[in-house]
Amino acid sequence: MHLPPKLVGVLGGMGPAATVDFMQQVICSTTASCDQDHVPLLIFSDPTIPDRSRAIIDAMAPSPVRMLCDHAARLEEAGATALVIPCNTAHHFYEQIAGSVTIPVLHIVDAVCQELDCFPGLSERDVAIMATAGTLRSRFYEERLARAGYRLMVPTDEEQAVVNEVIRLIKAGEIAAARVQVLTVVRDLKARGAGVVILGCTELPLIRDVIGELISYIDSTDALAKACLQYVRSS
Repeated sequence: MHLPPKLVGVLGGMGPAATVDFMQQVICSTTASCDQDHVPLLIFSDPTIPDRSRAIIDAMAPSPVRMLCDHAARLEEAGATALVIPCNTAHHFYEQIAGSVTIPVLHIVDAVCQELDCFPGLSERDVAIMATAGTLRSRFYEERLARAGYRLMVPTDEEQAVVNEVIRLIKAGEIAAARVQVLTVVRDLKARGAGVVILGCTELPLIRDVIGELISYIDSTDALAKACLQYVRSS
């Protein structure tokens, strides 16, 4: 039986810069000597999808579910053979999205777990996370990491307030201010025993360089890009 070529659909726009960073990570992770060696991607970048974190925290806020499921179905109709979502918080709605299509949807936390398993000298107790308030409220990181044998250190309320502001600044294009503010949280997490921090919001890898000066990290965008490559190369 002839199988169709693999085409990865990218449900993006949350935010636009994070989607571009995901594409760049796929390109950088690919060993290629010509255009044809690269991964075919079908991008649907819609920044008008309602705020995912707000929808999780506030039951009265607009829900992104209808648009997420609609866009996933449209990507499948356009020929995608698998989907990725370069937005951590949107994975709160993973079951609804996956249920709206018949193709596999790669889960970003599963990709992060693969990276953690390969991390040298990592204790099960020294993994911290920086993510949106909605992602932390959802607890899907904690649940999936617990099944993989990791106990997750989450920010305090004061630390989370800074993380929220850092993410807001990145989305607003105020990268220099975000770089300064994120350092306080990284220092605090490290002082509390974190040996590695998960960048559990796809905006945070946009300032990965300054974070990496203080602590080792797992880049959820890079992890998802590698999972995408693994899917394409699998038989």
